[in-house]
Amino acid sequence: MRILYAAPGYKPAYRLGGPIHTISAVAERLVRLGHEVIVFTTNSNLDEDLDVPTDQPIDVEGVQVWYFKREEPIKRWLPFIPYLAKSMGFLYAPAMRAQLDRILPTIDVVHTQMPYVYPTCASGWAAIRHHKPLFYHQRGVFDLECLKFCGLKKRLYIRAIERPIMRRANTLIALTEAEVRSYRALGVQTQCQIIPNGVDIVKTKRCGNSTCSAWGIEPDDLMILFMGRLHPIKGADRLLRAFMKIERQFPHAKLVMAGPDEFGILEKFQAEIKESGLQKRVIFTGMVTGDVKQDLLGRSNLFCLPSDTEGFSMAVLEALANSTAVLLSPGCHFPEVETSGIGRVVASEAGAMAKAMGELLKDRHALVEMGRKGREFVVRYYSWDTIVNKMENVYYAGIKRHLSRKG
Repeated sequence: MRILYAAPGYKPAYRLGGPIHTISAVAERLVRLGHEVIVFTTNSNLDEDLDVPTDQPIDVEGVQVWYFKREEPIKRWLPFIPYLAKSMGFLYAPAMRAQLDRILPTIDVVHTQMPYVYPTCASGWAAIRHHKPLFYHQRGVFDLECLKFCGLKKRLYIRAIERPIMRRANTLIALTEAEVRSYRALGVQTQCQIIPNGVDIVKTKRCGNSTCSAWGIEPDDLMILFMGRLHPIKGADRLLRAFMKIERQFPHAKLVMAGPDEFGILEKFQAEIKESGLQKRVIFTGMVTGDVKQDLLGRSNLFCLPSDTEGFSMAVLEALANSTAVLLSPGCHFPEVETSGIGRVVASEAGAMAKAMGELLKDRHALVEMGRKGREFVVRYYSWDTIVNKMENVYYAGIKRHLSRKG
């Protein structure tokens, strides 16, 4: 197959978050299976631009990537508005449309990777215009909790732009059953397939002691890890308050919060920590990547993510792949961690989180056993090879359905 991916960004645009990792992971593995993958994206890296050649194809790990130069006139005219300064914007790329019309006749599959941005809008309508099977991925952004943020603007855009594209798509892609329900709640009945995220299976669990010692984490400390954007929807504030409720019971416990301060709340957190005298026990690392990230995942005793909503968190899968037990909220849409005995799911509220955290930290041996079972679980169900095979089969089925309708 010759497959076109339309995405808001592509690696190394890691400031855009988890989708950059997952999109590139699937694209590269499809190439290894013998398919040709072309990515139409922008040079966006959230609030900065990538230093890459624009409006031309370059090879990135075997994938042909076009980084089109974005234009954000509203952000340029109104830079003093914090929301506009921090958001990735609409990602209008004026050179993209002409290249879409040039390349679409040779493409077998078009797969858009996230709504609300120009690459999805332009590629979606190009696929419809050229009668190509369109696969549409929302990546969690139609969840009710997500729609509460700037809700009126989002609903108007969905009604005018996204819903007509979704209704004419060949297949909707959902990460979870919750995403299927969110598509239906928008009045879209297009056929839907659930394809979760996958994870690279690490060969060995990294001890991470040398990395963590730089932050004052000793080998015998209990380490609780949060990894994600410091954003209200991620529940970082609730996790901090939950830790404050149990820290006296566990004097050797430390909370590590790894991720960019996207919403400008770090200063407030640090003031609360200073008032509680916990400066040496709550550690903010900023965004981490590569070996440092793996060290934190491997060294942690418990991974916590109390999000209001997630598409399907890569960080959770990575923690499990590193044999780390997890404590999640219902908004993570991963009830299997309870039924499989690899973690707990509790209400995203400080009291409930504190109670569950205390129960888990009391028994280090039980945490180790949960982590062992968690690794076995993701190896069996969430390795990238398994996920990409599912995606490949969904593409073939969609092409077959598309051709039968044309006939």
